[in-house]
Formats: sequence, structure tokens, C-alpha cells
Amino acid sequence: MSIIAILLLVFLFFISLWCSIAFLSKSKSASVVEWPVVGMLPALLWNATTDLHGFVDRVVKESGGTFVFKGPWFAKLDFVLTSDPMNANHIFSKNFANYGKGEDFMAVFEEFFGEGIVNTDGESWRIQRQRIHSFFNKDGFESFVMGTLQRKMEGTLFRVLDDICSPRGLGDGQVDMQDVVSRFMFDNNCMWVLGFDPGYLCVDRRLDTFSCGKAYDDIEEAAIYRLIVPRGVWEFQRRLGVGSEKKISQSIKILDEFLYDVLKAKKQELHKEEGRQQLDFLTQWMVADEKGESSDKFLRDFGVTLVAAGKDTMSSVLTWLLWLVAIHPEVERKILEEFERVVVMATPGPTQREGGRLGFPIITKDAMNRLVYLHATICETLRLYPPAPFEVRCAVEDDMLPSGHLIHKGTRILFSIYSMGKMKEIWGKDCMEFKPQRWISEQGNIIHVPSYKFLNFLAGPRSCLGKSLSFMQLKFVVSNLLWNYKFDMVEGQLVKPLASIMLTMENGLKMRVSKRDF
Repeated sequence: MSIIAILLLVFLFFISLWCSIAFLSKSKSASVVEWPVVGMLPALLWNATTDLHGFVDRVVKESGGTFVFKGPWFAKLDFVLTSDPMNANHIFSKNFANYGKGEDFMAVFEEFFGEGIVNTDGESWRIQRQRIHSFFNKDGFESFVMGTLQRKMEGTLFRVLDDICSPRGLGDGQVDMQDVVSRFMFDNNCMWVLGFDPGYLCVDRRLDTFSCGKAYDDIEEAAIYRLIVPRGVWEFQRRLGVGSEKKISQSIKILDEFLYDVLKAKKQELHKEEGRQQLDFLTQWMVADEKGESSDKFLRDFGVTLVAAGKDTMSSVLTWLLWLVAIHPEVERKILEEFERVVVMATPGPTQREGGRLGFPIITKDAMNRLVYLHATICETLRLYPPAPFEVRCAVEDDMLPSGHLIHKGTRILFSIYSMGKMKEIWGKDCMEFKPQRWISEQGNIIHVPSYKFLNFLAGPRSCLGKSLSFMQLKFVVSNLLWNYKFDMVEGQLVKPLASIMLTMENGLKMRVSKRDF
């Protein structure tokens, strides 16, 4: 193709894109129209700036659960969008071998996750999964994680919140809890993944010094652009270092510097016997790798991936849960009543914090399992606001989905977990309402929902290895936060999801924090 033909094609593409977006900006509907040259891309780009997840939810529901998206000509951006649980069961479990991450998805996250477990298929994925599974099951690991969490909460998070509540502290009791929770979970996950506390949440914290933790957020926000535009467009922008690609490049440099410094320190620690006994994931991997086959680049990818997997999901759930509980006081009351009955009244000689308030009752594993209403509240939060709102797969060979859609080799399938959590067919007519009790049976037990209908922890061979530990951590953090503090919404703020690969709040979560009186 001659240079003139290429330039003409590019010109037509952008003229068509501009005209169609201009039309959508004046239209009151968000209908998906297939335009010449640019396909359905204008509707996707337009709604990505307003309400991406809500737009996807509407499109899926209007199409009966599965929608075929047509991208620009010659851009290889066609994909199938679905929230059909039967399709999920087929792809994640029954025909798992035919669906991987795909080359285009891996390219999007290559600089970020590299060869980390969430960005690989085949043998590399299997080896990492087997080792990580053994790490989770190692004697003492669960106690190590929970002990680390408690020390970070009591030694840092509580002190920060106390300072926020104090008239002489950090303000009038108001704070962005999304920011606080994100810092806290970043530190906590670094401690059990890397064996290092970066201290991004500290008593004398400065909210403008969150460089490494913020780098994760910036990359995830910018990466959504890569997923919805032709690959050639963002790759060209990357070469030029402009737009969102500039932000990604800067953030990757910050992460690389951080992780390689951690690796350097870790290698020195491993020269000592006590260093080799540490239970963090990075130490366990390096000790298991006796022949030194893992390069520094791989260890960097391993660390970045697992910190992100824990930090992003946990902070997202905690943020949305704090908001939902704040606007549903009856749910908060039931959580506190259950916690007092199951934990506090059964705690022998609880330790007291300053001021005589109960700080950390001893929460046994048995008590954790009996916090049924809290477990239901977490599940209901995950249903309505899944931390990872979508999951991508790519077909290895031609296939037919249970919904009747023919999938050609190389076709991408995008699962809307966000939409699946709002399907009347699964959750009933009240699916848009926040009702933790929907998860509790008449006998008072948690109702089991098949993983292919509740995809937050995925399904099949790639299901989440840390599900049980995640629930333990969430129960511990939520119960202790609500028992010790009251969180009220600051008036006049708009709570809405950010267009990102993780479901965070676009404007943060400004809350008024006060100590509880007993």
C-alpha cells in the first residue's frame, strides 16, 4: 500500500471518528451504531469518558446477555461482550484449554506485569500457580499474614485515623478514605509479598508522597485506553511518549526503581539464615529457586503482579463497602451486633486502647467463620462493585458458545463481571438493591453461588488462590474499623466508578471520621 493510500485511510478514520463522536455528544441516547470505517468505536470512546461500566451493562442487557462489538476496519478490535453465566462456565471451566489471555491482552500489560502470573498462559502460568499454591499452604503463612495485618492496623492505620479525629490533628475529621485504604493495603501487601513495608501510610503521612503506590493506580487508569483503541494507535503514542502513554512510561520507571531496590536488599538478606526463613512470597520463591534460574526481571514481574493483585482488589472492596455501610445504617448496626455477640463477648480479657476503648479483640478462625452477616455484606459489595469489573479471554481455536455465538480463532471475549452482578436472571428483581441478607439461608448459613455466576474470584483452573485469605483479611479490617470508628459521608459529593481496569471511585470517598463511644 502506498504512503498516499495510508495517509488517506488515516484521514478518513479520524474524520469518521470525529463526526460520529460529535453526533453522540448531541444525542440523548447512548445507542451503539456501527459507523463506516470506525465501526462501533465512537460509542465506546464517548461512554468511556462518562460511564464506561454502566454503558457496558446497558449494552449487554439490551442484547440478551451477549453482544458482538465491531471495531474499526483493519484494526482487529472486534470482540464479544458477555455476562452470560453459561458462557462463563464454558470458557473458564469446560473448554478452558481453548481460551487464554491472548497476545493483544499480554501486549497491553507487558511493561507492567511482564511475565507475572496474570499475564501469562501455558507452562509459565502453571509453574507460577503451583508454587504460589504451595506458598499459601506453607505452615505459618496464614498466621504471618494476619499478624502483619494486625500490626499495621494497630500501629499505623488506627493512629492515622485517631489523628484525623483529633482537633489538633490532620483536619476537621474529614479524609478521603479511598486514599487512606489504598495506602494501607499497598503497605500491607508489600509486607507479605515482598517482605518490605514502604510506609506509604504513616502517622505523619503526607498525601502528596504516594509515588510508588500511585504509580499502580495511574497505570491501571491509563491501561483502559489501550484496551479500547486499536493497538497500533497506542503503540504509536508510546513511541512518541504522548497522552496516557507518557503517564504509563513515567509510572513504570517509578515501579522498576522501587522493585529493583527491594530485590537488591532481599538478595543481601538471603545471605543470612534468618533471612531465608522469612515467609513473604518473594523470599519463598528465591529460596525455592536454588539454581538461580529466575532473572531479576522475572522476580520484578512476580512482585509487581502479586502486590497489584492484593492491593487493588482489597482496597476496592473496602472503599465500596465503607460507602455502602455509611448509606445503609441498618447494615452497619447488624455488623456491629454480630461482632459484639460472636467476638467481643467471647474475648477473655480484651486489651484496651487509650481512652478505654476496645481495640483488637482476639478473633479466632472459628469466630471469623461465624461472622456470617459480615461475610454476606462483603459478598454483596463484591456483587454490586467487583474490584475487577471485566475479564478478557482469547480463543485459541474456533468454538461455539452456549449462547449460540460462533467464536473464531483469535476472537477476544470480554466478560462483564460488573454486569453479571446486576442480572435479574441470577439475583432476582431486586438485583440493583444492596441486601446482604440475600446471601444468608433460613438456617443462617452463607448460600453457595456457583463461581460461574459470581465471577469475582474467577472459575475453573484459574480461580483465585487467595480467596479464603482475602475474606479473612477483609473481615478483620472491616470489623475492627467499624467497631472503633464511625464513618459518615461528607455531603455534596458524587460517588461513581472511574473508567479503569480496577473499579475505584472517580472522585475518591470523602468521609467524616469519629471515634466510637461505648
